[in-house]
Amino acid sequence: MDMGRFQAMVDRLERESAASPGTYRLKVALLALLGFGILALLLGAIGLGLVLLLGVAAAIAFSGGAALLLLFKLGKLLIFLAWPLWLLVRSAVRALFVRLPAPQGREITRTEAPALFDALDRMRRQMKGPRFHRVLVVDEVNAAVVQRPAFGLVGWPRNHLLLGLPLLEALSPDEALAVVAHEYGHLAGAHGRFSAFIYRLRLTWGTVQAFTDQVQGWLGRGVAPLVRWYAPYFNAYTFVLARADEYQADAASAELVGRAHAASALKRVNLVGPAHAAFLQTTLAAVDREPAPPPDLLQRWSRVALLPPAEADGQRWLRDALDRAGRCDDTHPTLRARLQALALPEDSLNTPPPALAGPSAAQAWLGALLPTLRGELESAWARQIQAPWAERFQQAEQARLRLAELNGRPLDGPAEEIERLRLVLRLEPDTDLREALADFNARHAEHALGLYLEASVRLDHGDRAGLALLERVMALDPEATKPACERAHAYLRGDGHADNDTAAEAWAERWRQRDAMERERAAQIDQVDPKSPLVAASLDADTLARLRALVQQAPGQRW
Repeated sequence: MDMGRFQAMVDRLERESAASPGTYRLKVALLALLGFGILALLLGAIGLGLVLLLGVAAAIAFSGGAALLLLFKLGKLLIFLAWPLWLLVRSAVRALFVRLPAPQGREITRTEAPALFDALDRMRRQMKGPRFHRVLVVDEVNAAVVQRPAFGLVGWPRNHLLLGLPLLEALSPDEALAVVAHEYGHLAGAHGRFSAFIYRLRLTWGTVQAFTDQVQGWLGRGVAPLVRWYAPYFNAYTFVLARADEYQADAASAELVGRAHAASALKRVNLVGPAHAAFLQTTLAAVDREPAPPPDLLQRWSRVALLPPAEADGQRWLRDALDRAGRCDDTHPTLRARLQALALPEDSLNTPPPALAGPSAAQAWLGALLPTLRGELESAWARQIQAPWAERFQQAEQARLRLAELNGRPLDGPAEEIERLRLVLRLEPDTDLREALADFNARHAEHALGLYLEASVRLDHGDRAGLALLERVMALDPEATKPACERAHAYLRGDGHADNDTAAEAWAERWRQRDAMERERAAQIDQVDPKSPLVAASLDADTLARLRALVQQAPGQRW
């Protein structure tokens, strides 16, 4: 089921649920029973294969070799009849031993972080939920609870708590506990037994889908299509309940830590994400100047994370988050709706959370273990990025040599002129090239790339004249439509003026229309038979001249 059909179904089901909640919950219950039937079929197929395998083994063992003699006498006929059975047995045995990967991270114990486990124990006692089997620290701006069956597809579920260290560095202990309590509230049944059951069943079907994707042979071909047919309908029907459950999980979180801390956590999480992204962007920008990645990435972030963002950035990020809808498969309501459900005053929704007054959750919960965790995650990040970092730095060294060469002699035409300007933009980002690019475009008015570079530089300096230049770029080269729209949209969404939202959405719509056209074009090209005869195009001389000019201009023009 494509995303458009899924969203349309969810919208219809939300209206149906609002009109008759009891009837809707009954439909969800019946759909869940159908799912159990499919699970029974899957497990029954695996079980049948194992029973047959054990039966053959027992027959051979207790017949004194007579069964083997019979197999030999029947020969090819029996082999022909038994071959499908053997494929089923083989698929069943393989399926039994399929193991879905457990969440990865640095596991920590109660001995290493007693303060963290004491906080989790208090949460568990108050919310009356299951225990965590593993607590993992990961290098992400996130916190999550993941369930995995103990034995492949079946078995007692094991609960994994994932705590992103960059997130803990930016939250207070109460805010971090609010985030964890929200996720834990789903497992603990904060929204009622039936809803908790449906929540766990949604996790189960995610596991089943991953499981059937790995099962090969006849069993996989027989069961996987049934699972793929059922899962989207189950997800859509339970999506409506799951979205309502998010409010209950927020309420359980507020009951644990207080409404103020819960609301502050919701806001701060939506500020930490873009702040961390900006921090990483600044860090990675040094790749052209530094031969190796920084060895102390998380230590640097820990200092940045404690500081409130610049006022303009904080207001913009919060404004963007308030009404930003998630993906169509994301059950979380908008931030505005969640804050309103916590009875936060309307005039306080746009107010960023206060600066942290005490230690971060990372400092309070992890204590003496924190430097060790930072060092381990920093080392893993540096090892992962070392090779591409070194390659990019080497490219920058070659670019510096090329720029020195171009600076040391007269330039040969517009191609070398624009190449030099692009190298300066990359290697000397503090240089203001507005006048140089304007001069180039005055002499080469039809040069789309030159106009695009000038537009980008002007927008970087807050000059709205760059938007008009982007319009000229798209008129000259329609293939530049998507990057031009992306650049305009980023500028309008980032200049801090709420009245630009409409204009930004107009650029986004133009991007979507162009993207749809390009995907349709690609689909049509894929359908072209390479064996078909080539026929000369019946184009007039002016059109052919324009095409030749575009082809000649294309090399070196990368958007």
